Amino acid sequence: MSGATVLKFPVKPSPRFAALLLILHLAVALVVSATAMPLPAKLLVILVAILSLAYYLSRDVLLRLPGSWLEISLDQKDVSIAARNGSGFLGQVVNQTVTNPYFVVLCVQPEKHRKLVSRVIFPDSISPGAFRELCVHLKFT
Repeated sequence: MSGATVLKFPVKPSPRFAALLLILHLAVALVVSATAMPLPAKLLVILVAILSLAYYLSRDVLLRLPGSWLEISLDQKDVSIAARNGSGFLGQVVNQTVTNPYFVVLCVQPEKHRKLVSRVIFPDSISPGAFRELCVHLKFT
């Protein structure tokens, strides 16, 4: 990270994101159960939805998995991510990043990797002032 001003955003668990994940995964289970698929296929899809819910709750809401993002540091278009396991990476914020008053989808191109990584950040996962600052910074970089 090269500039003089580095913005740091510690990330905490988001009850709003947890509720949204739960509602969306329940909706998938209800839709699948209402289809004409054979019962074993329905059960398999519902099992996959349950595993998906457990994974994303653990990684992005409860921040319990080793790769959970605990801190985001921004400097112009550069970003530094600190993960739960003490690792982290440097990268660039890419144009696919979405910013609005309800959530941010932060898309990052890690250095020396082709695959983008992204996380959803809700206003209740960082302080209100920090969320506004993050949104403004991402809109104008």
